[in-house]
Amino acid sequence: MLLPFLLCVLILYIPPPMGQMSAPLLLSAAGVVLLALLNAAAAWVGSGLAIRLCKLPGPGGPVAANRVFSFLKGGVVGFVLADVFALGWPSLVEGLLGNHVWAVLVYDLILLLPAVAMILTVMACQHRFESRRARVSLPLARYLWLRFRVEIAIILVPWLALVLITGVVAILFRESASALLADSIASGAVLLLIVAFSPLLLRIMWATSPLPAGALRERLEGFCRSHRFRCDDILIWHTHNHLANAGVVGPTRFLRYVMLTDALLERCTDEEIEAIFAHEVGHVRHRHLLFYLLFGVAFVCFYANLMDLLALTGWVRRLENIFAFSLTVRQASVMLALAGAYWMLAFGFISRRMELQADLFGLRAVRNPVSLLSALGKLAAMSSTPRRIASWRHFSIEERLHFLHGVLSDPSKAARFRLKIAAIQLAVVGLLALGTARLLLLRPELFAI
Repeated sequence: MLLPFLLCVLILYIPPPMGQMSAPLLLSAAGVVLLALLNAAAAWVGSGLAIRLCKLPGPGGPVAANRVFSFLKGGVVGFVLADVFALGWPSLVEGLLGNHVWAVLVYDLILLLPAVAMILTVMACQHRFESRRARVSLPLARYLWLRFRVEIAIILVPWLALVLITGVVAILFRESASALLADSIASGAVLLLIVAFSPLLLRIMWATSPLPAGALRERLEGFCRSHRFRCDDILIWHTHNHLANAGVVGPTRFLRYVMLTDALLERCTDEEIEAIFAHEVGHVRHRHLLFYLLFGVAFVCFYANLMDLLALTGWVRRLENIFAFSLTVRQASVMLALAGAYWMLAFGFISRRMELQADLFGLRAVRNPVSLLSALGKLAAMSSTPRRIASWRHFSIEERLHFLHGVLSDPSKAARFRLKIAAIQLAVVGLLALGTARLLLLRPELFAI
């Protein structure tokens, strides 16, 4: 639910400016509640349909069931769009709180409440589905708390910290001529701090503990030494044996952790865990995390250039500030459309190929390449997603195994694939450089220059 929640946040925070609410206050509030109830009904019916689909013979049933939940996740985004554009939810919340300047965080919590509630409702119905399939043994409350921490809190907590600090700065400088500069400095500083200390934040939110001393830790630390990889610690990611996953957090060597879930450690051999660990090291070795940060920054540049291009048609006005503090209806609509395409399509396209590049590193780095293949097979068996289904950021397990088998039989495929990855990265960096140079030369006022 990470991507749907991210899109919901974007929708809620760049709504079109509304001078008047599109519906009376009570009617608008009733509409928001009704949409939340419709979401709950759809999630309940959808989970029941998914349960029946899984009883069908053949592999098609689980695949269809997975698509049902993809549809429900998209439905949450649709309901939030209706809350904002049809019912004026942000205007309603602002009207309820009035002009109490110190209620900034309360405003944000209430604003996000319908989206969070609808996402948790879909998760609850997914628990019903996974319980019927014996995929999860966690009680509902613990299941929701786990998924909330893993999929929602990683966006919600940093975002609330950002809006709280920038809101306080805006209050302190509200009558100052330096208000815009203060807001820009505060926003930039908070974002830098979030990026720098995100590994510590994730370590806390994801309930981790150091991997205890023993044969496995010695093996992984030996791998780090042999490949000159530095991390501050190797952590067990406690998920009540529900998630089989691994991750590396920290874009720089100064604060970095590698996390391995408890389910992964319990069901995989030391050799397979080393192969999965090597995959995570591959992300760092190929500087994927830094590239993702660059890709995120590039969105602002591409959006500003796109607005200049559309302004030539007279349909929209050009931006007045690179941070887009104030948007017209059409400017906000363009940002929403671009954000959806940029993160769902472009980022997904790049991320899936970065995962394959990390797989290639793992294949080369371990003593027994077959261990990575067997580890991926176990991940497929432990996952609630059918092995033929791809996700937003990963190719399907079946596709990854097919790719790796092809590389083992013909090593030249790996070289050709690396060239494709290099071309993609070079294209993104080149477009960002050209777009930034254009803005600096032709639109210096965007940067208050």
